[in-house]
Amino acid sequence: MRIIPIDEELAENLGLCGFMTGERQESRLMNILGVILRLQEFPPIPLTFAEIYEQFLKEEPSTKLTKAWVHRVLKSLVDSQLIRVENPKSHRKRYIADVNTIVTGLERLKSTKVVDLETRGKEIDEELTKVTALDCGYLSKELVEAVTGRQEELSSRIVRGVEELHRVLRYNMLDNAGRGDIIRATALWMGPFMDNDVVTRTMRFAEAAERGADIRYLISTDFFNLERDKGVRFQLKEGLQMLEDLGELRNRGKKFDIRLYAGPNTYNQISFNRENMALVISENPVTATWISRRFNPDLIDNAVKTFDKDWKMSESIFDLGAEDILERMGVAPEELIRLLMSHEEEDNKKG
Repeated sequence: MRIIPIDEELAENLGLCGFMTGERQESRLMNILGVILRLQEFPPIPLTFAEIYEQFLKEEPSTKLTKAWVHRVLKSLVDSQLIRVENPKSHRKRYIADVNTIVTGLERLKSTKVVDLETRGKEIDEELTKVTALDCGYLSKELVEAVTGRQEELSSRIVRGVEELHRVLRYNMLDNAGRGDIIRATALWMGPFMDNDVVTRTMRFAEAAERGADIRYLISTDFFNLERDKGVRFQLKEGLQMLEDLGELRNRGKKFDIRLYAGPNTYNQISFNRENMALVISENPVTATWISRRFNPDLIDNAVKTFDKDWKMSESIFDLGAEDILERMGVAPEELIRLLMSHEEEDNKKG
């Protein structure tokens, strides 16, 4: 069959519209469309089937394709609106193809392709959400139990990325925490964690406190300087609102405290009682190791002992007055107002 010479860019763009000139069926459509376009004059004159078929045989003298096959191809071209019939109700149809019919057909194919891509995009987004939410530790336990009937517990694992770390925390700590449980968390260097989702993640700890858990956050005084770090997406206004919400939580008798740590920045860790712990070992990219008590009880006990010692020597951020907070931030009251106003202006622009 004759191959119509089309450059790569044109072929690619036609393919993007949904007209795949490289595939066998589409090549046949393209060949018949080409026959009609070359046969017609400008302005176009409606062509009979016989004229089209005869021209096709002249261009493809060795073809074994039948009239019935050409009829089917013409019908496909009409259905796709790349060509049109002069009088659809007439017994003897006459076909027209020119730049006007082709643009109509390509627009139709393009619209169909757009809908298909949007549908596939939604499906991909939904699948991506499901895949992202998977906890491989939980899956591995389920798989072993399904295959062997045994219930085995993870003793350790490497966790990469902020979101994956918080999934592990939710599965092993936050979702299980209740009355009598203690969650200890240090945040001595916080840059990678201070993004647009930090409030949502922090409120997961607040939900555990609502169920009766004792949440103890030990943060570095560098927290107050994050606003000056251009690489941090967390913003002062949101941070102050979060502290206000957590203060209301405490006023209702829930155990959620944040204390300031003034010592050297060592490592970040989150522990659940003395049962398991996540130790953040790398900041960029965020990498942590999660361990159970069965893996290394001494490491967990020492981390908890060190935390409790620092905790007793620290002061609660909720006991600080406004002047104390401003002093630690290193800004004067008028500077705080300027910072808040600048964020207000940014919010208005985005709105």
